[in-house]
Amino acid sequence: MQKSVFSVLTLSMGLAFTTVSHADLVQAQPLSNSSESASLANRVLDQDGKSISSALFKMNTPATAALTASKPAIVTALSITETAGSRVKTENIPTRVETNDAEPGIIDRLSAVASEAVRKFTQTGMASWYGRQFHGRKTASGDTFDMYAMTAAHRSLPLNCYIRVTNKDNGKSVVVKVNDRGPFHGNRVLDLSYAAANKLGIASRGTGNVTIERIDAPN
Repeated sequence: MQKSVFSVLTLSMGLAFTTVSHADLVQAQPLSNSSESASLANRVLDQDGKSISSALFKMNTPATAALTASKPAIVTALSITETAGSRVKTENIPTRVETNDAEPGIIDRLSAVASEAVRKFTQTGMASWYGRQFHGRKTASGDTFDMYAMTAAHRSLPLNCYIRVTNKDNGKSVVVKVNDRGPFHGNRVLDLSYAAANKLGIASRGTGNVTIERIDAPN
């Protein structure tokens, strides 16, 4: 009888270790008789049976997929967790939630408003001019400054945009390309190239009261 019990004990422990990598072991106790041996065997079999049942339940459980909740219009992740015995494998797969393109985000709307506001830009103020001292130097846009070209410097208008400048005293107008930053002197709003200032009739005086209007690039 005792030999049969130990055979069952050996078989059950071998099965437990091959199926579950972390089987719990019953604390060892001295065996004084056949009754205690049978009791210990039953305890081990019961413990191993629970471990095997738990492992089989996990192995038969299908892989779970959880979609991370997120706000619309942003990238989310699909998290897939697979459980097999004592091993757990998690894989994150990037995904994207579809949104309605007809409803732009707040950043896009603000950008559109800002762009439209700058496109309709008008300003009135004092203009000055610069020439020989800066001729041949690099401008803020990377162009080489040419005092005989129709260009201007402005503090905030986009570089390489075009503006119409009108002398309020005589009504003369010119179209210039903004390719530099300035002026940084007093209350002046625009620095014209020598050529532009000369056509407006302010080169001899140095400054003039002008109106600035942003326009589309000439063809």
